[in-house]
Amino acid sequence: MCQICRRTLLAGERYRTWRWARRDQTVCVVCEPVAHKAGAVRVVDVYEYVQAGGLSQHVRRVA
Repeated sequence: MCQICRRTLLAGERYRTWRWARRDQTVCVVCEPVAHKAGAVRVVDVYEYVQAGGLSQHVRRVA
């Protein structure tokens, strides 16, 4: 979940971790300018991706 727009991140979506108020926060790509203007500092320079897993081994194709 993006901590600025409160939107749930989708599988495969890019995000970065930003630090402000002594806490690490997840921020989506769209909200990065807002985080930068708020005085946050990027913790990681590379993009991270939301991983989708868990149910893929248990789901069967029906039709």
